[in-house]
Amino acid sequence: MTEALAIEMAWSQMLELGVSDSYLLRYRHLRIGSQKKRTLRAENQFFYLLEMPLTVTIKSKAGIFNMKDSGVSEQQHVHRGIITLENTGEEISDVRFLQVIPSIINTKKH
Repeated sequence: MTEALAIEMAWSQMLELGVSDSYLLRYRHLRIGSQKKRTLRAENQFFYLLEMPLTVTIKSKAGIFNMKDSGVSEQQHVHRGIITLENTGEEISDVRFLQVIPSIINTKKH
């Protein structure tokens, strides 16, 4: 997905969640070593996958992205919750995300 599409999708999703424009965008470029795993904690965040890494499997409560598994009928490009990235390739792999962090606004008045 392009960065422009990810930004548009994030804006739309934040609008649906009632966050409006109270969110932060971060560009994340992760490097995963050969045969290595990495875990991201994103319980209240969204990670939009910007590229299609061929040797990296990405799993979260939103779904799975795995280009090597023909049994995956729909590749998930938006992840949230505990995100596990596993590089099954023989070389370092780059994974790029747009991270969306909704702001938590305290509406209680003291």
